[in-house]
Amino acid sequence: MNKYIILILLVCLSLFQKSANAQEYLNTLLQPEQVSEDLEQWLTFLNKTHPQLSYTVDNVDAFHADVEKLKASITQPISILELWRHVSVFNSVLSDGHTVINLPKIKTLANQHVKNGGGLFPFEVVFRNDKLIIKSQINGEATAYRGNEITHINGVNTSKFIAPLLKRTNGDSVLFRRALLQRRLAEYIWLYYGEIDSFVLTLNKYGQQQIKTFAASHDEFNLDDNFEEQFSFEILDKNSALLTLNTFSWGAEYKRVIDFLHQSFSQIAQNKIDHLIIDIRENGGGDDVIWIDGILPYLADKKWRTGSKYKAKIIEGRADEGETIGDVVEGENSFRELDPKVNKFTGDVSVLISSFTYSSSILFANVIQDHQFGQLVGERTGGKSGQTGGTQFKSLKHSNLSVVSPFFYLERPKGGENHMSVTPDIEINYDKTIPEQLVNKLLNQRNVN
Repeated sequence: MNKYIILILLVCLSLFQKSANAQEYLNTLLQPEQVSEDLEQWLTFLNKTHPQLSYTVDNVDAFHADVEKLKASITQPISILELWRHVSVFNSVLSDGHTVINLPKIKTLANQHVKNGGGLFPFEVVFRNDKLIIKSQINGEATAYRGNEITHINGVNTSKFIAPLLKRTNGDSVLFRRALLQRRLAEYIWLYYGEIDSFVLTLNKYGQQQIKTFAASHDEFNLDDNFEEQFSFEILDKNSALLTLNTFSWGAEYKRVIDFLHQSFSQIAQNKIDHLIIDIRENGGGDDVIWIDGILPYLADKKWRTGSKYKAKIIEGRADEGETIGDVVEGENSFRELDPKVNKFTGDVSVLISSFTYSSSILFANVIQDHQFGQLVGERTGGKSGQTGGTQFKSLKHSNLSVVSPFFYLERPKGGENHMSVTPDIEINYDKTIPEQLVNKLLNQRNVN
């Protein structure tokens, strides 16, 4: 019995230590020379990895000068959290979802904060242009305040309240940074503003204003990967089916996703579906092989390619014979042949995109649109049509801040318009707090036509 008691105590102690780690880590003090070394490590990493920083950064010299100014300004010990508040402003300057400096595993840190008794902003939100709209409780449960615009947070105009948070969010454009921030708003409010026990929100719906006070949430984020939440297939009616792909990333088990896609197309054929809707609005990217092997063989009716011109930095571990690490190479992607063994889907294809559609899912949308394998529906993406990729990761020595950089960028298959968003063939406005509304509107339009 004593052994079991000891084991339980050890487990409890381990859990306590893990929950305490967040505050301990964030409050860790760094000496000025340690900060300087970390920032120099970051710039060296970018230089060795990124193919062309000016592809996304408006003024590269100014960026480097500002990093040097930050180095020089830190003359006293500084906490890791305070360093993050300073250095994360460069995320918006870098203007690329794949070029990032940030705290590691922010949602895990937030969960540890909650375990320590801390609270978080209690709502999930969406942006409607520059307006912040309540979608649900932070745990995903319904709320009577869905659809209310938040005009003020603790007496501060919402646009002013979130401006420093947007500045610290990575992304190709303000549109994409908003889409990303709405998914991490609670964590960023905590990290930037500190502990807040309650939130006084001024709400507006249909011109009616009210002021409500909400206690901070003590719900933890569910960080478990659930296949069914990321990938689903549904027969909507006798003509249409919905394939929802919330990510193209499934790690070493990516073949499970490809098998799921093969099974989905088998059901499409069996049910004689003539309209396939593919929803990638919540898809932030991942591994191209999933859609290359699992979707395009069924949709492609001619040769196709993932992109046209590319530029890549030769990095360690990826140098082919005759290539030198550090060189930048340019080229053009080749076309892919059709798979004659696959039973092709010959019906209509509608791919739903949003401001959050990004990275590999933008490449997929490009292929669909440029090769006319289907139509894009919804709203324009926040990411550029010419995407960076091949992200590399490093943890900085002293702060353990996570830095990310791509080693190539790829122009869309038809070329041109690389800094432009991917625009839908059919633009449909809908209430983003009710995502299924877009599907219903698309089906109604199709039935009318």
